Amino acid sequence: MDLIRTRDPNNHLHCRKTQILAYVGAHTPWSDLLMYGALGSTAAVHRHCHLRGEDRWAFETPYVNDEDLRLLGFEVFSAGKVTLAQFEAGLPVFLEAGQPVFFWAPRNHFPYWVDFMDRVGTVPEEYGLLHSFLVCGTGEDGLLLVDNNSPDHEHFPVTVGWDLLREGYAREPDRWFDGCVALRKVAEPDRDGFEAAYRAFLQGYRDGFELYDVVGDNLLVERATISATYRAPGVNALTLMAGSRALFCRFLAHTAHGERVRAAYARVAQLAAVLSDRVTTFQRGLPGLPADRIRRGLTQLRLREQRAARLLLDEAAELPRLLPPPVGERLPVAAGDRSR
Repeated sequence: MDLIRTRDPNNHLHCRKTQILAYVGAHTPWSDLLMYGALGSTAAVHRHCHLRGEDRWAFETPYVNDEDLRLLGFEVFSAGKVTLAQFEAGLPVFLEAGQPVFFWAPRNHFPYWVDFMDRVGTVPEEYGLLHSFLVCGTGEDGLLLVDNNSPDHEHFPVTVGWDLLREGYAREPDRWFDGCVALRKVAEPDRDGFEAAYRAFLQGYRDGFELYDVVGDNLLVERATISATYRAPGVNALTLMAGSRALFCRFLAHTAHGERVRAAYARVAQLAAVLSDRVTTFQRGLPGLPADRIRRGLTQLRLREQRAARLLLDEAAELPRLLPPPVGERLPVAAGDRSR
């Protein structure tokens, strides 16, 4: 359990995916292979954040999904929605087999969550939203959970009593123990499967990155109209972009891509993180860069993304193999790249 550490320092994934990624990262050094699709679609982020007004944790990222977990060597067992009696009976079976259990429940039923939301200024209407809880142990006193509602988004253990579950379930049985799943590592990664999936992703990857212009154009409007900073569409959009680019850089480290591509995306991820912080600071009304300076940075980020994408696609077309071969075989070297 001590190895369950966050793989999402930008905190851009929704809670279930954050927990799954942290768990599988504790059990295989190849968890970064899940991030081949982390570039995603900026148009989808725009629709989610700006057109629908949804926050980043509700965005269904195209990475860390069941099919890719199977490619990574993990069996995903889904029980759907269960009753309290079914949960109590089945939980020990999975835990004794070394399988953590994930379930959804209203977060305001858990005192440590209420305390956290009080401290960070969560708006009242969001207190009762569902949260994914990761169970790693059980005993007479209750359940041992691993959660990450901490200032640094790091995972930590917390024990909750059986009475808390029973009382919460009695209050809102329809909202407890939904989406119950368990994970088990059963094999090594399917490199050929990931190779094919990444190739398919690249074949369909086209993006103009106009999202960055949209964020810049709406800075002043959002500052004047959005009461809670974390709900601002631009804040959510840039957090999603910074988080996804950081994870894609981790994926690139396991590939045959050359230094030019890796360096290009490292610069993209770095600038996205800086601008994410600056937009958040601006929306909070704190001293920082003026809107025009932020807009210029967003334009620079769009240009960097466009150049990096061209490099990525051109190089991928030349490489016969993109992902790590079996141990003992050498990776192909990208054309014009002798850093390896």
